[in-house]
Amino acid sequence: MQARNLSSRLAGLPIGSVYASPLRRTHTTAMILAQPHYLGVKTIDDLSEIQLGDWEGLPAEEIERRWPELWNQSRIDPSEIVLPSGESFGQVVERAVRAFEMILGASSGGQTLIVTHDIVVRILVAYVLGVPNSIYRRLDIDNASLSIIRATDGRKQLITLNDTAHLEGLQVS
Repeated sequence: MQARNLSSRLAGLPIGSVYASPLRRTHTTAMILAQPHYLGVKTIDDLSEIQLGDWEGLPAEEIERRWPELWNQSRIDPSEIVLPSGESFGQVVERAVRAFEMILGASSGGQTLIVTHDIVVRILVAYVLGVPNSIYRRLDIDNASLSIIRATDGRKQLITLNDTAHLEGLQVS
């Protein structure tokens, strides 16, 4: 329902391309958003969620018990952490920025949708603002929210962050 509401909101815009993470939930959302524009979805692995390694599938309480220092650091400032048997925050930054710049380079001047994950959106916002990734926890990104970045003549500007107006009145479980 959230994706459908966002799709209705974006239906009248001149969307020229849609990119998504390969994970099913993001790809499904991207397909819903692309449908009114009669577009396919281009999948980019670099837009994927962080690889959690040993943390994958564990409840927060278990992670906190087994890796207390790393857990605390991840709650305060994850910008310098490496997840056990997983990905470092720096690796996610590198691939997210690489994907973003590739998408900008491939853009034919039209509006482009990127459907990805909370961590990638936060990283790209910090990148566009030119601020350290240590602000990561100060940014809030909701599911099916809209963040807008304008890129013109090599200049990038954050226009909208975490807009959820299209979700008003929806029951979220």
